[in-house]
Order: sequence, then structure tokens, then C-alpha cells
Amino acid sequence: MNSDVQPYLTLRVDPNEMVRYVHELMTAPRSKASVDKSAAVAEAQWGGDTALARAAQLRWSALNRAFGDSRVSTWTSPRKRDQLHVPAALIAAAGVARLTLAEDEVVFDIPTLLDATLELCEPVGNA
Repeated sequence: MNSDVQPYLTLRVDPNEMVRYVHELMTAPRSKASVDKSAAVAEAQWGGDTALARAAQLRWSALNRAFGDSRVSTWTSPRKRDQLHVPAALIAAAGVARLTLAEDEVVFDIPTLLDATLELCEPVGNA
């Protein structure tokens, strides 16, 4: 697996394109094979089996793993059973935050993901 994903670990996906990709995934009709669905949506968005399409899929998988991390739970809020409200900035940050390999899985460095999220959030208040 390591050599299969290595070229895509450092490839960044434009934050707006990452949000668009995840939005398309979430609004596409449900299918049995989610890996095939994420590949099909990525290939449609980036014009085939391109490096960006593969990088986006890799980042989507890592983002799904990150949702299980307690440090990310403060950025997500349950709405209904099996539904999360995820800020667009977190999804956008998934396009540019550093990825690493851990136990043969591609994952985000969570502090880096959260820092990137904060950088993409719009300022609030008069601080």
C-alpha cells in the first residue's frame, strides 16, 4: 500500500474543490460500494483517473478516519442519529492539511488539520 499512495500523500487539493467533491459525494445517490462511488465522483470532477482525483479520494478516506478522533469531535455536532454537521472549513482543510502513514493507513496529523481549519474559518466578532 505504501508505494501505491506515496505519490498522492503530498499532493494538495484546492480547498474549494475539496468542498465541492465532498458535497457531490454526500448528495450522490447511495450505492453499495462507497469506494467505487468516491472514485466515480472524483473522476467526474477531475476528468478521469488523475493524480488530483486520487489525492481527493485519499484525503476523503483520511477525513472519515479523522471523524473518529475525539479532537475533531468538537468541530462536528450530531444532528440526528447517524448524521453529523461538519463545517465546510474542516472539509476544505482536508484538501491541504498534511497526511501521514500510520499503521498502514493514511491519516491526518490532527493538530495540523485543526490548524488548517482555523486558517480557513471566517473571522467572527470584533477581537
